[in-house]
Amino acid sequence: MEAGTAAVKVVVLSVANAVLLCARLTSASPSLHLHPGADGVGWMRPGVGSGVRGVVTDRGCVLALLSDGPIPLSLITQVLITSEVRITSQVLITSQVSGEGDGGTEDKARWATDDKMADGGVAVFEVGLDLNLTLGLRSAIPRIRRVGAFAWCLAVIVVSLRPSFLSAFAELWAEGRGGGGVRVVVVVTQLPPTALAALMSAHWSLAMMTAIALNQEDEAPESGGVYTYLPYGANGPELVRLASWSPTGVDLTPPYTTLLLDKFSNFYGGEVNVTAQPFPPYWIERVSGYDGTDYLLLAAVAQALNFTIRVLPTTDWPQVTELVQQRISYMAPIIHAVLPDRLNEYEFSYPYEYASPAFCLLKPVIMPQYLSLYYPLSHQVWGCVLAALLLVPLQRVWVRGAGDAGDKHMGMMVVELVKTLLGQNLSRGYGRGWLSGWWLRVLVGAWLVYAMVLGSAYRGNLTAALTIPKSPSRPETLEQLVGVVNRVTMPQYGKQFKEFYSKSDSVVFKALAHKMDFVKTAVEGLAQVSNKQAHIQVRRLLRLVIADQFTEADGSTKLYLGRENVFPGLSAWPIPHQAPYKNHLNKCVRAVLEAGLYEKWSQGVMRKARKEGRRRHQQKGQTKVEIETKSEEGPPTVTLTLAHMQGPLMVLLLGLAAACLSFVMEVLLVCCVRGRQI
Repeated sequence: MEAGTAAVKVVVLSVANAVLLCARLTSASPSLHLHPGADGVGWMRPGVGSGVRGVVTDRGCVLALLSDGPIPLSLITQVLITSEVRITSQVLITSQVSGEGDGGTEDKARWATDDKMADGGVAVFEVGLDLNLTLGLRSAIPRIRRVGAFAWCLAVIVVSLRPSFLSAFAELWAEGRGGGGVRVVVVVTQLPPTALAALMSAHWSLAMMTAIALNQEDEAPESGGVYTYLPYGANGPELVRLASWSPTGVDLTPPYTTLLLDKFSNFYGGEVNVTAQPFPPYWIERVSGYDGTDYLLLAAVAQALNFTIRVLPTTDWPQVTELVQQRISYMAPIIHAVLPDRLNEYEFSYPYEYASPAFCLLKPVIMPQYLSLYYPLSHQVWGCVLAALLLVPLQRVWVRGAGDAGDKHMGMMVVELVKTLLGQNLSRGYGRGWLSGWWLRVLVGAWLVYAMVLGSAYRGNLTAALTIPKSPSRPETLEQLVGVVNRVTMPQYGKQFKEFYSKSDSVVFKALAHKMDFVKTAVEGLAQVSNKQAHIQVRRLLRLVIADQFTEADGSTKLYLGRENVFPGLSAWPIPHQAPYKNHLNKCVRAVLEAGLYEKWSQGVMRKARKEGRRRHQQKGQTKVEIETKSEEGPPTVTLTLAHMQGPLMVLLLGLAAACLSFVMEVLLVCCVRGRQI
């Protein structure tokens, strides 16, 4: 009986120290990025003898106690009242989670609202001792997250002497998305140091996240040690003793000055698992190693945080992010668009690139040069000219009784109208016998003015059309693309984009999703591009592949990129939920971006790709040509040559041939007429 009472006393003392310790830990510290001053946040400073002291912020701190046995509520109230810790609006909430049936709960006190819990309070959760332990924890942990969702600080104290209970909690606590602010897990247990090290090293939430353990020791029943697990340390992964606890308080063990260690400011050369797939220019696999802008960014982060990169083998893109979700890979250092559906699977680092998808199409072919005679005037103008040629002779027929002009002159009038349009003078005998009426003179005069204006406009536009060839219109926006093409291709990871587009309220995005199909690589998609089929991918990647695979030795290409992106969006690296090294990773990424190194690396990769592409074409036997880098936007400026005059010259030759034929026929006709007269 006395032994049982002593055991209860020890557990009660452990819980009391854990409550007091958590309240002080979550008060604030400079390493947790909370700001002191007018908002009432106090610093946590090393104390003398009694360990640490501090003041809980007025913005609120929530302590959640979770155990597999009853916890005396009077003890918690007494600790909060007698300690130097002040928690605004002390709210005491208890809930017994039995885990039976559908996981129903029996509330011993009415639940407070989320806003009230955000101001501060204590929530006590007791999981029933039955066979369905996991079901009980699954019911308690979401409630713990809910009561601490809006608080600056959430300290979860897990009390159990059973390793199975602690393991089940660690696995379930690592699931889901973590909240903001300070999140601390304190384990109160009684295990041998080796068993405690094995327990904490086996679970992400205890090894990687902010977690400490108050372990009762057999040699001193009313005291123990405060431990934490360092996955990366100077001596490798190890369990370290931070302090000792007793009824009098917590005493830090030198050289530690705080219980909340920064585990990821220095990896001490340890290996960090990453996953990626070849995705130029961001990630390029070569025989000599890796290259690309994202790999160079990862190398810079590795140098700053002192870790060794270990690239895990993967077969496809889904496996890249799947290993990140399973926390086997710490990050996928390759560009990923931030999509709403992806946030449910993993988090993202600091967005470092506006990698919006762009579409690629085949450049429209310039019309043959002999059709340049038609270019200067629009379809409407040519239609009006044809209508005028038909209406003016009809005017002669309509008013034929107004003057002395017979129908026999109708054909001659049509010929004269066409001649004036072509810039020729009126015939010498024009007006004899059939142009006697004043109204006819007015009609012919108006036609001459019309022919002069039309001829001047035509000659000016013809010169401009021959100097700068007119390129046919091409799609430059997403709306134009959807209205022109019948098929759009993307790599296999584009299935997430198709689902994202199909859920949009925009008719354009839904039409795009309906036309999407998938290919294995960007090279395969670009090889299938035509006037009715486009390929969508990241703009930088398309530029690199076009420069490397689809550019001639003289720098020209048959492909072009649309001016407008498919949709604007940021891109970042996928990382697991509740990744404790996220702040350090973001800090390094921001430093690289602010220094302008990322853009410099991107330009260097593009120059190398263009050089290799030209060298490849030259090795195939093509002529070596020195050219300056051409802009991808707009048609190139071409000097006017004899080839551009092909159309006018052909018309001139046809006209000269027709004139010679007419002259010969006229001479023959005159000779025949004179012979008959003789």
